[in-house]
Amino acid sequence: MTMDHRLREVVDAFVARFRRDLDAHVQGLTADLLRIGTESQEYWRSTLERAVTDARQDAERGFKARLEALRNELTREMDVRLVTERAQLQAATNAAVQATQAAAEAAQAAQAQAAQVRAAQAQMALAEVHRATEEPKVNHARDARVDTLERMLGAVRRIDEASSLTGILETLSAGAAEQTARVALLLVDGDVLKPWSVHGFDAGHEPREITIGTSGLLTATVALKQTSFVKPLIAREITTPGFMQVPVGHTGLVVPLIVGGDVVAVLYADDVGAPPEQEDAPVWTEEIDLLVRHAAIRLENLTSVRTTEVMGS
Repeated sequence: MTMDHRLREVVDAFVARFRRDLDAHVQGLTADLLRIGTESQEYWRSTLERAVTDARQDAERGFKARLEALRNELTREMDVRLVTERAQLQAATNAAVQATQAAAEAAQAAQAQAAQVRAAQAQMALAEVHRATEEPKVNHARDARVDTLERMLGAVRRIDEASSLTGILETLSAGAAEQTARVALLLVDGDVLKPWSVHGFDAGHEPREITIGTSGLLTATVALKQTSFVKPLIAREITTPGFMQVPVGHTGLVVPLIVGGDVVAVLYADDVGAPPEQEDAPVWTEEIDLLVRHAAIRLENLTSVRTTEVMGS
């Protein structure tokens, strides 16, 4: 074997060994690089996760702090509002108590005044009766006047004895029917009058439900809150309801029942069909008006007393 050939073999062997060593080193280097890359990824992943966790915890702490601050602020506002509303409620309660006491005192004063009026009326009636009975010769007009006063006094007493709103209205209607021939009590319901109690009307001629605005007389009575007389049939208005048609020689009137400044009902009365001895318009019309006014006072007093009792309870 020649020197060149041996030299080539040695070189080839060295190159092969060098390549093997180089491959081994490259593989080791590659493995080291892969290991370093993996460790670096793990490091950055863990670092990122820690950063995210820290940021989340910081955000939660900040949110809790803001939430606690907001809760404290709302609590302070609610406390201030509660104190203000409690003071307003106390003031309203005190005002209601004062108003209740004032209403009770006013009701007592009104009842005392009404009692004085009733006593004066009773004394006048009794004096009139005594004078009528003491005279040896009493004419027919005086007898009729005494009977009227006795009926009037009895009606007033029954109205005073009534303990309910319905009882007062029933007593008023019955008492008015004792003074004249025909009586109708109609309640105000918005702009409509509804019959509530009727006395003395023939079948088929009773009052019906009627709109207030369709009759000038009823409109004036409710709007002006004044007693109105019905014109005789020969000169009556076309809008006058059928049950209010009064023939010539007779008298009819409409009296408003006023409670608390409002017209709650109207009482219609006339002397159509009354016996001759009762046809004394200047007497019975005044008695009807007085009965309605007295019933209005009783209704207002009873309403005030019940309102005071409700507020007091």
